[in-house]
Amino acid sequence: MNVENSMISGFYEGILITLKMLITSTAFPVVVLFVILWIILQWKMPVIKGNYGEWVVKTKLRKLGDAYTVFHDVYIPNGERGLTQVDHIVTSVYGVFVIETKHYSGWIFGDEFKPYWTQVIYKRKTKMYNPIRQNYGHVQALLTYIGREEMQDVYSIIAFSSNSTFKFNKGFTSAHVIQFPDLITTISQYKEQHISEDTVKGINEKLAELLALYKNDRKLFKAEHMQSIRKAKDAKQTARSHTSSAKKMSKTDASLLYTACPKCNGELTLKTGRFGKFYGCSNYPDCRNTESVNLD
Repeated sequence: MNVENSMISGFYEGILITLKMLITSTAFPVVVLFVILWIILQWKMPVIKGNYGEWVVKTKLRKLGDAYTVFHDVYIPNGERGLTQVDHIVTSVYGVFVIETKHYSGWIFGDEFKPYWTQVIYKRKTKMYNPIRQNYGHVQALLTYIGREEMQDVYSIIAFSSNSTFKFNKGFTSAHVIQFPDLITTISQYKEQHISEDTVKGINEKLAELLALYKNDRKLFKAEHMQSIRKAKDAKQTARSHTSSAKKMSKTDASLLYTACPKCNGELTLKTGRFGKFYGCSNYPDCRNTESVNLD
């Protein structure tokens, strides 16, 4: 037992001696600086990766040519929900392309109609909101802003980093899910003119006005966007509470929860969309609030 205690004591004494030598060494400030920089780098790594990914996408989109107009980092008014951020919008007579970028590595699992996808890096799994659904909301916000309820030839593109590996079991019908190197090919495959030049010009003018409006107050609008995200999270938490209560009721009684829109007090009616059944507001498109009917 004394031998064991002596060994432990010697171990700690060795650590203390090493620390004293390091502190008194001329290299100590360099080591401390290196450690601080490493911590900052790890803390800021997601931001660095995101900025690099956006730079890669912007560089690729510049190769599209004069027939296309590209808008980056657009904040679009989204009614009472505040602002929705769109990474990139490309307009042309061949179509309007709404691009959501994802700077993810690892394996990506997902389904068009499931609410969440999964990123797997080794054994670590991380959930993400279905980017197809996310970008569908961006498309709807864009259509509302440019004054159209519906418009053909608006294409949703989900672009992942080249460091990702897709593990999808089925293809997608409502969006292109690709990697960064495939952006130009995906957009350029649409070669027939379906949108008039006047219409494209009008869309470009509206988006340019939007960018000019936000140019001087970018920080303010980013703060408003983050506030709208927090409100959305709070609303989801409230919705979960309602759903938990509704599970204790019969389906007939539960439907009574959705008689009036909580956003505008309009009537909620049962509808069927591309992602299944939902309650939609009668004041659409002025109000785009929806409520889930999946109570069980």
